[in-house]
Amino acid sequence: MNRLKILALVLILMCAALGINQLTVTPSIPAIPGYNVLYLTGDSFNKKHLPIYGYPRNTMPFLSELAEKSVVFDQMINPSAWTNENLISIFTSLSSPVHKVETRGRRIDPMWITPIEILKRYGYRAPRAQGTDNHLNLGFDEVSTIHPAQWLEEHGREGRFFLFYHFVQPHLPYNGNGDTDLFLSYFSPEMFPGENSRQRVMSTVHSHTIIENNGSVTFEPEDMESVHALYDGELLLLDREIKRSIKKLEELGLLENTIVIIGADHGEELLEHGFVGHASTSREARLYDEVANIPFLISFPRKLPSGKRITTQVRGIDVMPTVLDLLEIPPVDYLEGRSLLPVINGRETQHRLAFMQSSRAGYQEEDPENVTDRIRAVRTGDWKLIHHHYLDNPTSFELYNLIEDPLEQNNLIAQFPEKASQLKNVLAEWVVSQAEVFPPPLQHYDPKPRSELFLEYIQGKFGRRDLSGVTSPPLVMAPAEGETLTFDTASGAAVIRWSGRTDVPYKIEYEVGKEAYYLHGFIKAKGSEKVLGPFPREYWDTYLTLFSPGRLRLSIDKDPAEWSSWVHFEMGRTNH
Repeated sequence: MNRLKILALVLILMCAALGINQLTVTPSIPAIPGYNVLYLTGDSFNKKHLPIYGYPRNTMPFLSELAEKSVVFDQMINPSAWTNENLISIFTSLSSPVHKVETRGRRIDPMWITPIEILKRYGYRAPRAQGTDNHLNLGFDEVSTIHPAQWLEEHGREGRFFLFYHFVQPHLPYNGNGDTDLFLSYFSPEMFPGENSRQRVMSTVHSHTIIENNGSVTFEPEDMESVHALYDGELLLLDREIKRSIKKLEELGLLENTIVIIGADHGEELLEHGFVGHASTSREARLYDEVANIPFLISFPRKLPSGKRITTQVRGIDVMPTVLDLLEIPPVDYLEGRSLLPVINGRETQHRLAFMQSSRAGYQEEDPENVTDRIRAVRTGDWKLIHHHYLDNPTSFELYNLIEDPLEQNNLIAQFPEKASQLKNVLAEWVVSQAEVFPPPLQHYDPKPRSELFLEYIQGKFGRRDLSGVTSPPLVMAPAEGETLTFDTASGAAVIRWSGRTDVPYKIEYEVGKEAYYLHGFIKAKGSEKVLGPFPREYWDTYLTLFSPGRLRLSIDKDPAEWSSWVHFEMGRTNH
């Protein structure tokens, strides 16, 4: 009788779900041109070191060539000071006070229907090159960390795509990751004026991902030449990888039909204000233009002018509305950004007001559940107001005239009280208004109606396999207890292998890293192995090694779980 009651209840709920589906049915999708999109970003990308922005060294020869066929933006203002807070804003077209992903472990509310989900509704594939928890709920496909040229070779001709890839270069450390010939093109040991300078530079920017701005190191003006030369070598390597990606598009006959976007997650301070890095590497966020004003260009000669320069101020939140506009997908009114096509076509010349916000330490916030210190800014195109809203000093402001002082060296907060007051009010009104923004009701762009989600839940709840008699817990075969995984020994991929039936669902529990780089979570799997990667060598040596040591265990995906013993492992760097 109990089984009959449960079955009747399920049938009633399914019928109700089908009824809801009739009310939320998605209208037919209009035909669109179906252009592809290749969006490449460089990490910690300082625009002032690019020849297309007037830098004397030819740090990026291919990008200069591409710029001749592109629309180049002089004032693209990104919304934050560290990677994920920026990328979430770019891909959702929402400011960080709205999406709330301002440190590690957070993700956007899944009720937001993101531009990526909209693209997938139109049949786009969207592989994701970022693997952290922050990027869940954006709508990307499963993480794909292979080089974009390799992905294009293997999958580029299988249908329309939105391919995003975030290159690690030129992120700290500036050491070329073993690729010394090209990397050392601008560097010479003779640049060090003395042993003290050599020690400072080689023990910091050449060696470490994190250099805390806590007084432990004080850079001197004499360090600038060598720091810049090392950074410029990283740009040469980035330029080579961008070229490899674009040339693969050309080789496959896809370039003419592909919108190419080159940008950054954020810039990088290179001693402009006395230090090196950005929020997550220095633990002291800054929103000066070397961090906030990033390189950006769009190349699509089929629909956009070539060699055009845009001096109007625009924002990172405008990128995805521009993509939708170029693809002739109807606009979405709840996105904060706006298409850049009116700016490109000359119909709009007024600077777009740009707001920025960053948690103080970015990914390295000590207590990611309780962020207390933030830095905020508003940029008008001519002026910038920066507010350090810190718990111990919530009323610290800086004001800069960007026309007369583009390097932001002269704080005018005392000299121009009226301008400061005006911008303080603008910034305060923005903060208040952002707190009142919530996901909109489901619209026709919803890629998966609630009824479908409900039916998936019912299937998962009542349609599980009979796992009785299956040996449990499984035995972890790889990694071996105490093993150190390096890029070379693991062939660039982390492989988890276990004993068990291939038709049974499993779950993997993992704990990796410690303190600021501690992560804990679960991975669903089916079969007898799970392959994570492959990862590029520089990604492995720069990022994955931060999440060490680690441990994992497995169980058949059932309640209650029957866990295997923990297996401990390390993530090691390549020995060059």
